[in-house]
Amino acid sequence: MTGAPAPHRCAFYARVSRPDEASEESPILQNQIEALRVYLRDRDYASGGEYVEIASGGSENRVEFNRLLHDAALKRGRPFELIAFTSLSRMTRGGVAAALDVLRRLESYDCGWAFVEQPSLNNDSTTPKLARDILLSVLAAVDEDYRGRISRATKAAYARKAALAHATGQKPVWGRRRKATPANGEVAAAHNRAG
Repeated sequence: MTGAPAPHRCAFYARVSRPDEASEESPILQNQIEALRVYLRDRDYASGGEYVEIASGGSENRVEFNRLLHDAALKRGRPFELIAFTSLSRMTRGGVAAALDVLRRLESYDCGWAFVEQPSLNNDSTTPKLARDILLSVLAAVDEDYRGRISRATKAAYARKAALAHATGQKPVWGRRRKATPANGEVAAAHNRAG
């Protein structure tokens, strides 16, 4: 952000991939939200909005993330000057191109960004831009590879389960047995009511 005033309103984005990561038994989403609220509080930023959802980091169909980018692009009435994420993997797992695309878009909107767990990637860090871009590229590539490994392992487990069921003459049962968890829209709505 060149020539822009110091941010005083900061939005944040928190994301998990699966509904069970937003449950009381696995409070991953709540831990992100709390870390981001502490980040804002410690820097005396006013809240510019909390964008929270359950969605794959590799998907382009993320309602809250797309709403965040839309709000960041507003010329008038934008509710924030800075967006905080806990880490690059919470912003995207779409690889280097996706990460750079999001950050270049924010830069073109004159909107700053901050990563609580990776401050050397922040747009206002003292890290030289070339070093920041190299570090960002490596982390984004690692996140994309991780998402691919999870996908391959899940598909292999489903294939093994189907083969075992077929061999024993049973019908394969898909998915995990777990307690009912709220759908993404319900999580975002509940968060917005509570926030």
